Amino acid sequence: MKKIIGLMGAALLAGGLLAGCSADSENAAPEEDTVEETTVPAETEETQKAEQAAEDAAGSASESTENAAEEVDEATQDAQDSLGEAADAVEEEAADIGETVEEGTDDVQESIENETEESSVEGTEATGTFNGLADPHTVEIEVDGVPNAYQVEAGSETMAKLEAMETGDSVTFVYVENGEQLVINDVK
Repeated sequence: MKKIIGLMGAALLAGGLLAGCSADSENAAPEEDTVEETTVPAETEETQKAEQAAEDAAGSASESTENAAEEVDEATQDAQDSLGEAADAVEEEAADIGETVEEGTDDVQESIENETEESSVEGTEATGTFNGLADPHTVEIEVDGVPNAYQVEAGSETMAKLEAMETGDSVTFVYVENGEQLVINDVK
């Protein structure tokens, strides 16, 4: 029995302790709620201020982004305009170069033609006195006091030059020997 009474006393003591602890925790909870109620409104004002600052910053960032986009568009347009002008300048320069090359080509072609004409006339150059036409393809020219008959292609430019001459005119010409015939290639 002593044991039972001791156990009961210990149970009562433990129950009292537990009740006391639970009373402390019940009392502590309302105090915490009160503290929370007073800090919540303070946090709400700060939160609203922070939210307003964030909205202002977002608005500024949005304006900055729009301004930057406009500046990029303007810079892009300026670059395209500059490239267009540069392309036009290059095209003009190319046209000028093309004209210069074409003129140079014409000059070279003319020079080649002149050289070809001069070099194509082969033979011996002589100067003499024109005595006249013997027939449509033969002329007589006296060189160094000796008259000779020279063959000329009928209807050619060379024959036209000789036909325009008067008897006794001095003539310089280029001829070749073709077997026994003397053939005039050019009259200068």
